[in-house]
Amino acid sequence: MPITCYLLSPRGYCSGVTRAVNMANQVMKLYGSFYVTEDVIHNKVFVKQLMQQGMRKVDSIDDIPDGSTVLFSAHGVSPQVINRAEKKELTVIDATCPIVKSIQSEVKLASEQGKKVIIIGHKSHAEIVALMGYACDTKFYVVYNEIDIDLLPDFSDDEVVYFTQTTLDYSMVERIVTKLKERFPEIKSGSKNNVCYATRERQDVVRKVANGIDLLLVVGSSHSSNAKRLIEVAINAGAKKAILIDSKDDLDIAELNKIKSMAITSATSTPEELVQDLVKYLKEKLDVVVKEFSIENDAEG
Repeated sequence: MPITCYLLSPRGYCSGVTRAVNMANQVMKLYGSFYVTEDVIHNKVFVKQLMQQGMRKVDSIDDIPDGSTVLFSAHGVSPQVINRAEKKELTVIDATCPIVKSIQSEVKLASEQGKKVIIIGHKSHAEIVALMGYACDTKFYVVYNEIDIDLLPDFSDDEVVYFTQTTLDYSMVERIVTKLKERFPEIKSGSKNNVCYATRERQDVVRKVANGIDLLLVVGSSHSSNAKRLIEVAINAGAKKAILIDSKDDLDIAELNKIKSMAITSATSTPEELVQDLVKYLKEKLDVVVKEFSIENDAEG
């Protein structure tokens, strides 16, 4: 009996990643090489390709030779990094996602107005590290769970606003926001963006199909936040199993021998060619029937 394989849509590059990828490719053509301090996007395959072409990754902006070209990743950098780049007379190519850049401006404005700033997200994520630099002298708080919220100080005499890392599971964010409002009834959202629409769309379609499948394959890198969130969303929505792979080369085909249904999606930083390579590989190795699946239809369709 053939395995039914749902190819989920939307998947792959969001507009911010598409912009960053196009900029990186164009810079490579114009300059032959450039420096980065963070991966342009969180995808190992794409980053490896750039490294082979001449991109150089360093630990700090201070490690880049004066007068060189630097490309800032889609996740953004802090004002302090930008200032150091200017002092070194670097040619700066800013590939920061426009949504992230707008949140940076909003964090800066809120801190200048003396508001207490809370960010929902991962402290070590590049997007959050960059945002911390926009909080000026305001104390900046990062929370990810209810325990973090319980540990926050008393803000009863202050105006409090929250912002959100753009790549989180938005249903989790809603739970955290509810908890924040219980602790700080007057807290307000500091941004209209928060979890970006592309992340939400990909999570929505995974939720819609998850309960009817044996396995979800997410094509994406292990250090991609939105890729890992798709795994969590699938399991929480009822998928029997969900696996994160960089490409078809990471797939153990033997794991698929006993399943009847599966679905494939990809992170917002995953090239579509990796998904198509996976689909081709599955067709060669297994008896699969591939069906397109979007938020507008359902598994029975």
